[in-house]
Amino acid sequence: MTAESTRSRTSDRSLLGLGSDVRLILAGVGVLVGVGLASGVGVGVMSAHIQEARAPEVEAQPVMLRETVQEAWERLTHLAQLEWRLPVTVAVRQPQSQPERNTSERNMAEQPQQVAGLPLVPPEIAARRLAEAKALSPHRTAIRADAERTVDAMLRRFETEGFDLSDLRSGGPSLEVPRIFLARLPIDIADVNLTEKRKRAFIKVMLPHILRENERIAEDREKLLKLQERRDGGLPLRPRDEAWLADLSQRYGLDEADLDEMLLRVDVIPPALALAQSIEESGWGTSRFALLGNAVYGQWTWNPGSGIVPENRPDGEKYEILRFSSLEHSVAAYMRNLNSKSSYREFRDQRSKLRQRDASLDGYSLAGHLHRYSVRGSDYVRTLRSIMRTNDLELFDSSRLSDEPAPVFSGLDFFSKG
Repeated sequence: MTAESTRSRTSDRSLLGLGSDVRLILAGVGVLVGVGLASGVGVGVMSAHIQEARAPEVEAQPVMLRETVQEAWERLTHLAQLEWRLPVTVAVRQPQSQPERNTSERNMAEQPQQVAGLPLVPPEIAARRLAEAKALSPHRTAIRADAERTVDAMLRRFETEGFDLSDLRSGGPSLEVPRIFLARLPIDIADVNLTEKRKRAFIKVMLPHILRENERIAEDREKLLKLQERRDGGLPLRPRDEAWLADLSQRYGLDEADLDEMLLRVDVIPPALALAQSIEESGWGTSRFALLGNAVYGQWTWNPGSGIVPENRPDGEKYEILRFSSLEHSVAAYMRNLNSKSSYREFRDQRSKLRQRDASLDGYSLAGHLHRYSVRGSDYVRTLRSIMRTNDLELFDSSRLSDEPAPVFSGLDFFSKG
């Protein structure tokens, strides 16, 4: 037997051995695949039975191509609140065999876990789902439903009303702002990549609300000054004036009517300061608190369910970011907050000193007395002043709403008018 023949046979045996090994491996893989398929079918059947027992049926609703932005947004919010992933545990009532609870406990447990026949998830889960859904661009989904309700459409409409910020920045006369009020921010404001465009849109949305709320406060202040003049003249207050003063005092956090204290509280907030705080607290209107709850000033609440839970809230904390039904209510609550809470007494005292000197209310100066508005303290004050300085916000202190009784549009409805 030659050496070449020996090597050939050895090679043949190696190949045969390799072939056997391959066949064994393939057979083993086949067994594993078979077991896996059988297990998967079994798990699938069990899962189907479990889901059939747990998940209620949801009637499919067709989505119209011309669905309005508001309807699309409400649909998205509704879907985020439904218990569509977790086991149905929220709305399950206790069996009758368990001890009867008192009325207050029963009311709390039965609080409104049902929407369209489905249970609700906790607010923090719904908020987180909406935040996660933003990665899938729910804004663009809504925009496809109605392409007219966008930042671009809003800016065009404001420009047709003569609302041009460049006139003010170029040293023109005081800016006259049309009486157009949006209930919510444009739904695509967070998707605007051009910084200057987003800034312009945000200011045009917020400034009318700030000026209108200041108008209301100024009207109340004017009436207070007339009552003070009447009192100082030795004339008693009329019953209707006393009733009005008592009601206003209660709204501003006083237990009893105090005319002098009310004059400290009922006063306007400089537009530059109000704009700067809304910019800082909402990230120029792009925060999920602003988009989901009109919370442009980051006000806290400890009333469970009345706000939006911050994603990075420390363990053990119970606060939420207060939500509002409209931007109008958000601005009003912010001004009432500064004008009534004890934390901002220093701010009100400084504003009163400016009044006594017959000086203009300087937002840049008054910002220095809002260090208690944020846990950042003095750093927060520096940020506000930087925003005011960088964006020339003090120019808006001289702006005013137009005198013409133009229609008041809200809820984004003005896009389809005129």
